[in-house]
Amino acid sequence: MVEILQRTPCSATRISPTAGTTSRNCPLVRADAARQRLVTRRNDLDSVVNLSLTRRELLGASMPLLALIGGAAPVGLVAGTPPARAASGLVTPSSAAQAAMNKALSRAIPKAKTAVALRLVFHDAGTYSALLGDGGLNASIQYELDRPENFGLKRGWRLVEQVRSDLRGTAAEGLVTDADLVALAGAFAVRLCGGPDIPLRIGRPVATSPDPPGRMPGENFSAEQLKANFSEKGFSVQEMVALSGAHTLGSKGFGDPTRFDNEYYLALLRRPWNNPNDSMASMIGLRSDHVLPDDPECLPYIQRYAEDQNAFFADFSSAYIKMTTLGVPGWAA
Repeated sequence: MVEILQRTPCSATRISPTAGTTSRNCPLVRADAARQRLVTRRNDLDSVVNLSLTRRELLGASMPLLALIGGAAPVGLVAGTPPARAASGLVTPSSAAQAAMNKALSRAIPKAKTAVALRLVFHDAGTYSALLGDGGLNASIQYELDRPENFGLKRGWRLVEQVRSDLRGTAAEGLVTDADLVALAGAFAVRLCGGPDIPLRIGRPVATSPDPPGRMPGENFSAEQLKANFSEKGFSVQEMVALSGAHTLGSKGFGDPTRFDNEYYLALLRRPWNNPNDSMASMIGLRSDHVLPDDPECLPYIQRYAEDQNAFFADFSSAYIKMTTLGVPGWAA
């Protein structure tokens, strides 16, 4: 029988399966027991998600232990399942879990719902403030659906609820959080409509309250206002222009509403809203789209993506991955 000698301020206490109540009540002994449970939990998770933990991950994974011995988790967040963790590479679920997620996403998101699934991602992540370090993609959108800028997104959140329900009893149950499902639904929508296949990490924490209001870009923003807003989230002009290409999906008038391609940028260069002979042309896009080709910083990227769809796909994928890590502790964008 293995015995562990635990020296504590209470005394040098010998812990064994038959140890008495007094030794187990020592605070540091309780902490050690909690630490051992945490290690066991982390090892169990690593058998499902194959990755190595960094120092930052270990610090993040210690949150449950801090709570047990009197510490506190960040306000407004609860640890996801598994806890939010950084990784040097992409976190990949088991093949059985991945198959279950693909099946659930396929069932919940037909092509007709891809635009709202993709829009939900930006409206969840877009509350991020790089300066304050709060907000981001954390499923707080569920508490923000009555905000004017989120009109119509209740349909999007119902997709997340359906996928979550369909994952019960599968190998993916408990592996992905609601915040993960928001990100995964958007990536699935892009892929379903012919866009790039975007690999994503899993393990995002989930908010327990809404993120601060007033951080989303407005539909009537000027180019300067848009660039300032995206910069506050940590995005470059190039990343802003690449993410704007998501408007190719949906009813904004940029080609086939269920095809993810570079038609958005071709339309921006044509500027159809300036055609005085077409009364419907003004309905194509938003004012915040119309201002982009007239901005000297944005125009070169628009031209590049109009000429090279593969370049758009590559840059959109990178920007999307970054967007879906906003606000996730330890996940460097």
